[in-house]
Amino acid sequence: MATHIFCGIQRLSRVLDAGIRPLNSTLRRASTSKQTRIVTGSNNEKIIMSSCGDASYPETLIHEFVWNNSENYPNHIALECGINGKKYTFAQAKDATSYIGRSLRNMGLKTGDVIALVAPNFPDTILSCLGISSGGFIVTTINPMYTAEEMMIQLLRANAKAIITSTSIASTVFAAKRACLSHETPFIVIDDKIGSMPDGSIPFSDLITRGKSLPPVNLNRTCDDIVALPFSSGTTGLPKGVMLRHRNLVSNIMMVQTSIDVFQFPTSTFQDVIPAVLPFFHIYGMNALMLPRLSFGAKIITIPKFVPETFIDVLDKNKVTALFCVPPIILFLTASPLVKKQHFHHVHLILCGAAPLAETDVDRFYEKYNIDSQICEFRQGYGLTETSPVDFIGTGRKYSSIGQNIASCQVRLVDVMTKKDISTSGQTGELWVKGPHVMKGYLNDEDATKNTLTQDGWLKTGDIAYFDEDFDFYITDRLKELIKVKGFQVPPAELEALLRMHPDVEEAAVIGIPHERYGEVPKAFIVVKENKKPTEDDIKDFIKGKVSEYKQLRGGITFVDNIPKNPSGKILRAKMK
Repeated sequence: MATHIFCGIQRLSRVLDAGIRPLNSTLRRASTSKQTRIVTGSNNEKIIMSSCGDASYPETLIHEFVWNNSENYPNHIALECGINGKKYTFAQAKDATSYIGRSLRNMGLKTGDVIALVAPNFPDTILSCLGISSGGFIVTTINPMYTAEEMMIQLLRANAKAIITSTSIASTVFAAKRACLSHETPFIVIDDKIGSMPDGSIPFSDLITRGKSLPPVNLNRTCDDIVALPFSSGTTGLPKGVMLRHRNLVSNIMMVQTSIDVFQFPTSTFQDVIPAVLPFFHIYGMNALMLPRLSFGAKIITIPKFVPETFIDVLDKNKVTALFCVPPIILFLTASPLVKKQHFHHVHLILCGAAPLAETDVDRFYEKYNIDSQICEFRQGYGLTETSPVDFIGTGRKYSSIGQNIASCQVRLVDVMTKKDISTSGQTGELWVKGPHVMKGYLNDEDATKNTLTQDGWLKTGDIAYFDEDFDFYITDRLKELIKVKGFQVPPAELEALLRMHPDVEEAAVIGIPHERYGEVPKAFIVVKENKKPTEDDIKDFIKGKVSEYKQLRGGITFVDNIPKNPSGKILRAKMK
């Protein structure tokens, strides 16, 4: 398997005349033994190295990387719409992205211009993303569920020169465009058969049709040029444009592949089949699912938004081999009567990320469907938009752990109070990471960049973590979300996992609220299961004895209809406060 991967990389370097680059060229360890996992850096840092060693990647552009091996399986299906069944083979998809890039250039757009991609998950959304890259442009992905005002803020901050959207949301996007961009700004619309095409817009299909007769684009781009501009709040503040280079995306794909090595290129008898419900505008959907899986020849079945019946229909009609999830989807798979054991018959991997998932939730899934965990692996991952995104992937049965740092991802734990490095298992500190997958910085925001990136390239994640004796890492919580009770730190995620174990609780969120004597105390928001009516005392009694005295829910319990979350499943605690 590994030989197959690296043969493909070597072919890529010959085709593109680009060298294969080791990711950790400045700092190496002698072995993977525990004694040498922690290395002392030049400034006396205690750097925790990956047990997977170093990965390698070709110095090339992301769209060239994605299509490099596709000549070996040109007639395999690359993209399929889970709603209307529209399909593209790898040969068709590769050609289409080239034609899109040519057409965008023909509109007068220039190298390095930012193009806003505001669309649900469709095959044409993926083609747009790669077409933007092939034309020498930068894609800024925008949440299609945003209001026009929210879209307008990102369009202005990114300085967008064109927009690609779809008919179902075109009226909202057009309102944003009209309010902040010039009348001449190209407005390109994918026909998703919902809604109508606004006057003056350009049908997306025209880009492919016209591009066939246009000359190829002569790109003057390198792997250190910016290719993607997703927006993230980082550790604090309002959303900021995260400048990601071709190098960041390509290197992270190979860092993950080197670390887990569970995917293979298609053959005449096998192809990975993956439903893509994680939104492509989010970095998890973009560079943990969409681009890596296309690079290794998977068939991606797009799902515009999570609707239980649609998701189950895709599972029914396809031999799905891997699932990329967030915690709410795992909880749905466990609870829904629509889901059957047969849906997981071909699944070899379930990867969950973006928010914490308790070990009890994973155990409940395996127990319900009586699935062999050796055949269907479950892994939690961890990453950030700023790291393209993956930093850690779990192994084994430590489901509450984010696992170990992936190949070539260097890690430090820094004490929040003393600012000194931690090199002892069990002690918590702020997680810092370093590698070629780390962003260039925040767009037009020097202060935020300096607060997040050190001069020597360490990215401060804002997450509190510790590692155990096996160097498996555990996130205790966000630095800014920890509840301080009488000087003790209370991670909301710990209480939330316990609350979900209550037989009447569907979902839970915990925040800290001010308290005259204790500083802060935990308060819970509970969504109860259908036809269940637990009382506040029922919930409090359930927690008693399971956690320390200072972690009790002295802030009370409020029963609510839903828990506010962002598109990746992360609880919006600020909203709850």
